[in-house]
Amino acid sequence: MTNLELTYSPYHLQLSMPFVTSKGEIKERKGFVISLKNLEHAQGIGEAAPLPEFGSESFEDDEKALENINLNLKLDLNDLMPSIENSLADFDHLPALRSGLEQAILNLICIERTTTLSELFHKPVTRNIAVNGVIGMAAKTESVNKAKELKSKGFRTLKIKAGREKFESDLEIISAIRNEAGRNTKLRIDVNGKWSPEEAAVNLKQLEQFDIEYAEQPVKDINDFPSVSAGTTIPLAADESVRSYTDAVDIMKNHSASVLILKPMMLGGLTHTFRIIDEAEKNGMKIVITSSFESSIGRSAAVFAAAVLKEQTAHGLAVHDYFKDTIVNDPFPVENGLIKIG
Repeated sequence: MTNLELTYSPYHLQLSMPFVTSKGEIKERKGFVISLKNLEHAQGIGEAAPLPEFGSESFEDDEKALENINLNLKLDLNDLMPSIENSLADFDHLPALRSGLEQAILNLICIERTTTLSELFHKPVTRNIAVNGVIGMAAKTESVNKAKELKSKGFRTLKIKAGREKFESDLEIISAIRNEAGRNTKLRIDVNGKWSPEEAAVNLKQLEQFDIEYAEQPVKDINDFPSVSAGTTIPLAADESVRSYTDAVDIMKNHSASVLILKPMMLGGLTHTFRIIDEAEKNGMKIVITSSFESSIGRSAAVFAAAVLKEQTAHGLAVHDYFKDTIVNDPFPVENGLIKIG
């Protein structure tokens, strides 16, 4: 791929209402739509949506890099993943930007070759992807109403943001959601690293009665996961602790967590994500793919990553409805708790 024209444009998307986690509020998302055109004017697009609070670079970092970008691509379609990784190695410290560049490259290759990502990577995909509904850190009544709404829309798995200043509030709200959702609905909690190891041990013990599928990032430091896990029957999932292939391999080697939460945007794109998936599947590790509250452009890459998994679960990809507006029409709408591929 030579003589490519790279252009980019920033975007700002407002959320319909702030989404609250233990790290704070997400009121808007901003990033860049990246375009690559060849001499025949075929165009591939990608999205860079940095989210520094969750482990990526900043918007300003990407803007500076794009202003001075020098893209040197040496791609071998017969050995695609290594050649992409080598071509984009200079952007590994900017994972969201690397993800956007990679997506634009892959999109353009698919257009030029009249093929699909599935065929390009020789990875078959599932046709139905289950997704979880998300309940932010709202008050009890609002949280219960949200659970009722999500259940009525066909969601069979709910993820609840936890880590309030007083655990008693978490406990009360999770109990009320379980009562509303019933025992046939799976519940996950996401603490975003808010608890100390001592708090996590005590809190998770009290939550065992609610049949929690897993607790996502209950503590900040992955080195504290084993001691926390030893004191509870609730499986632990690593999210913020997985920002590279090395992170993932260390977690698997040390048996630190039972589940890996993979955000392709935070990992640098599909090729980095696939390396982790391949290793995890060899080791029988459960994988959940989630978005980073990007637009439907970037989310489509996360949808594909979820679709290639051999063992399916509910993934965190139902975020489109949180936005007031959009950049492009959503190619993967959620219906009855599912995303349908093709």
